[in-house]
Amino acid sequence: MKDIDIYSAVYDIVDENMKSTGQKLPISKELVLSTTLIKPCQVDILKLSRERNNETFVRKAYIFMLNRQIDGEALRAWKPQYKLPPEEFQHNVVTTVKGSEEFFKNQVRMYNNIYSENTSFGGRLSGIGRTAGIPVSERLLKVYRKMPPFMKKAAKKIMGAGK
Repeated sequence: MKDIDIYSAVYDIVDENMKSTGQKLPISKELVLSTTLIKPCQVDILKLSRERNNETFVRKAYIFMLNRQIDGEALRAWKPQYKLPPEEFQHNVVTTVKGSEEFFKNQVRMYNNIYSENTSFGGRLSGIGRTAGIPVSERLLKVYRKMPPFMKKAAKKIMGAGK
């Protein structure tokens, strides 16, 4: 028996138990199973973009990029955009989530980011790059992440983001 079959069986058991108590699991089986196929703290945006349902895409993006389920408020905020073509919606989600402080803190590595504003590496220093509008390579982002806190604070101050 493969791991995915075990996860599937466990989901079915939990789902049945929840239904017997009149409750529903807050996450679909498809979404649970898709999370078992990824490496922690890594997301392949090209693979993620194969999802053509906008609501499912935003749910997956939050799990893969922020390591958590999307909250109700964020889901409601994205809902008006569900009618957009998938490519446009996905671009909006990826660039918004990628620019968030939460994404920066989670240190998730993105691969094959077809929505990147930067042609070579993709990525911006959250806080620094976003505030100053300066694209930053993934290599520089790695260096920044390894800096001691006092150096990060100085870098943010220099870039005008430490206010």
